[in-house]
Amino acid sequence: MVSLKGRSAFLKEYTQKVCERILNIPEVKTSQETDNIYCSGGKFYLQVPDSDIVRDRIDEVYCEVSKELWKEHNGQLSINIAYVSFEYTNNKRERVIVDGNEDTIGLLWKVLTEKFQNLKNQKFRDLLIDKYNDFFEVKKIGDKQKVCAITGVESEDCVKLVKDTDGDEIWILPSVKEQVQLGQQLRDKYHFKTLEEYAKGSYLGVLRMDVDGLGKVFIDGFPSMDEYKSFSRKLDAFFDAEKGSLYQIKKQDKYKDDMNIVYAGGDDIFAIGRWDVVIDFAAEVRNEFVEYIGKEGVSLSGGVAIVGGKFPIAKSAELAGEAEDKAKSYEYKDKKKNAFCFLGETVSWDEEFDYVLKYKKQFVSLINEYGLSRGILHKMMTYSEKAKESNSISFMWHTVYYLTRFIESNSKKMEIVSFCKDLRDKQLVKINNFRLIGLAARWAELDLRNKKINN
Repeated sequence: MVSLKGRSAFLKEYTQKVCERILNIPEVKTSQETDNIYCSGGKFYLQVPDSDIVRDRIDEVYCEVSKELWKEHNGQLSINIAYVSFEYTNNKRERVIVDGNEDTIGLLWKVLTEKFQNLKNQKFRDLLIDKYNDFFEVKKIGDKQKVCAITGVESEDCVKLVKDTDGDEIWILPSVKEQVQLGQQLRDKYHFKTLEEYAKGSYLGVLRMDVDGLGKVFIDGFPSMDEYKSFSRKLDAFFDAEKGSLYQIKKQDKYKDDMNIVYAGGDDIFAIGRWDVVIDFAAEVRNEFVEYIGKEGVSLSGGVAIVGGKFPIAKSAELAGEAEDKAKSYEYKDKKKNAFCFLGETVSWDEEFDYVLKYKKQFVSLINEYGLSRGILHKMMTYSEKAKESNSISFMWHTVYYLTRFIESNSKKMEIVSFCKDLRDKQLVKINNFRLIGLAARWAELDLRNKKINN
């Protein structure tokens, strides 16, 4: 947790330093054309004067930074810097000319994005040419070679640390040590816990979220550069580490002791905490973000990996990333993204998540207050799986039969009867609802188990 927090802080600070290095180029610093449009979350967009000397200076910074990263991080980190020459066609900065083509300002972002993507596919290209041997020479293995416990890189430069728990020696790269020390400083400042402490004997939730449609918004979402700047400032303010909306949500009593935001900035969120708290947090953040941004098509998709407190955090982050990818590719009513993946299922934030939440709460309430048998949860999960696997609709008849018998055996408990009739006669007549009710049952099962542990 400490190294994760430190690495995230390092990346954020390093990006800002690179941005400042470009802004401090003399020909850039003194120009009235210079404008810092956006710098957050490992990305920056700058407007600088277009001249041969400025382009040469930017290339120099790019080369210097690439060498620094290669030397310090052995290819684990890289940076890409792309630039496009353009000119405005009016004082309102609403239209531009790029490569002889005139269009709305979105053309600038489209060309820049394409150029940047090409660079991402050619990482370390210049270093590969200039320092071929550094890339491909066979490294000697000996007593002086140690493997960094965090990155897996073999190096003679690794330094020794001692684990707090059992005193075993571990080795890490000097650059990783700096990140760990930064993470320790943040831990001392914000007093965050270990992963097992967050899990509290239950499960750990690892959350990753990403803004939907940001690339499209930048390409065709605004009529002028000033509005791009305004949107960028608003986006950055939401993720502000001290006073942004995201961190105000985190400070609420229901979240502050049971989860931690490892990283937030640009258009990404990475958080860790007790699984149920993390799910609630994700939903609240998404709703707050949509209301705060107030722009059609801009939302947050995310995914949660639910694992044990001792599960490897790197693998947990990978699983959360896979869940996030499923949410990003989800389609609901002809609209993609704007979704959330958890407990192995993906739902749209529009309607489906609230539907699942509603029935999860009903399951929990009826079990706790009216003696509803927990067996119904497993039956709903079973029928949900059959609905996904079966080529026939026979599972629907089995569901009707089961719920009818269940109603008969609970005929004196009107709350249970009413609930089961709703499932049988209104909800489970649609195939997709089997999946959603099954998810609600799974969520309720874990919720009940979690409350038992905490009590």
